[in-house]
This record gives sequence, C-alpha cells and structure tokens, in this order.
Amino acid sequence: MTARRTDLEGLPDWPRGLSGEQAAAYVGVSLPTFLAEVAHGKWPDGERRGPKGTRVVWDRKALDISYDRASRLDLSHGPDEQAALARLG
Repeated sequence: MTARRTDLEGLPDWPRGLSGEQAAAYVGVSLPTFLAEVAHGKWPDGERRGPKGTRVVWDRKALDISYDRASRLDLSHGPDEQAALARLG
C-alpha cells in the first residue's frame, strides 16, 4: 500500500523512509517531476527494500541534506547527517 498526501495529514512528522509519492510531496513536486529529478541527480536514489527488492524508499534526512546543498545553506550537521553527507558524495 502506498500512502497518499492525505494519509500523512494527521502525522506529527514525516516518516523517515518515504515512498516515491511521499518523497515528491515532501520536496514539493509531482511524482513524475521528482523521479525525473532523481534521474538527473538532484535527489539521491531511493533504496530498494523488501524481500524481492520491489519497494523503493527515500531517506527523508538525505532529501533534507540534498535540499540544503541545493539551497546553498551552510548548516552544521550532527554525526548522523555527516555520515549521510559522506554517502551522498
């Protein structure tokens, strides 16, 4: 089951692992736009999950870091974010 934007309205925070639709909503674009931007390297690739590897999720914190970079924000990141930055290259 894929969550829709309306499924997230009552949550206090976004989940850490986001479906494609959730990730697109999180960064403020449509799913086709988000997937095109992933293909062009604007956003990190999703991670394949599940026994067959058919579920793809995006790490919310990795999206935040990518957004910070694109916005040219100079933010101090803690150890978790530093590790994620290292993985993003």
